[in-house]
Parts: sequence; structure tokens; C-alpha cells
Amino acid sequence: MRDNTGLESRTVEAIRHYRKALALVEHLEREDACAHRALTSTLVDLSRAIRDEAAPHLNDRLFEIAAAAASRSDKTWSAMVEATAKLESARLTLAALEQQLGYIPKVALGSAHE
Repeated sequence: MRDNTGLESRTVEAIRHYRKALALVEHLEREDACAHRALTSTLVDLSRAIRDEAAPHLNDRLFEIAAAAASRSDKTWSAMVEATAKLESARLTLAALEQQLGYIPKVALGSAHE
């Protein structure tokens, strides 16, 4: 029986890397949803203000808020695309290591190494 200690250590590290990447994607998904809600709400307010012919300074402020919300949404989306690519890479690495090792070692959640 050959020694799998090194391969098992690499697999454990790959699991930790995958978990970290997954946590980031989940966080960014929540952030994206929040940014999308803010943008949608602002656009509804802006539409009402324009329709009701609100004061120009109010319209200007709503345009600024909408632009900031759109920018936040774009930045979050870009970060999510990048994080998703890292998550996929981590998944592929873990799958390759599992195939070599023949099993996935147990890794405690919340260990000091994560």
C-alpha cells in the first residue's frame, strides 16, 4: 500500500480552498441581490419623480443615486464572475485530487487552518 499522506494533505488544502471560494461566491451573490434591489428601488423612485415632475434638484439627486447603485451592481457582478471562475478552478482541482486519492478526506468545518 503506497503512502498517500502528501496527496491527502493536498486534497485537504484543496477542500479548504474550495470552501473559501464558495463562501466568497455566496457572499457576492447576497451583495449582488442587495445592489440589484437598491438599483430597482432607485429607478422606481426616479420614474415617479420624473412622471410627477419633481423639482430638478430632486431628479438630479435621484440620477446620482441611481448611477451609484448601477456602479455598485456592476462592480459586484464583475467580482462575482471572477469569484465563480476561481470556484470552478478549485472544484476541478479538488475533483482531480479526489480521483488520484480515491476518496475525499474528512475536513472539519471551522478548523484553525481555514
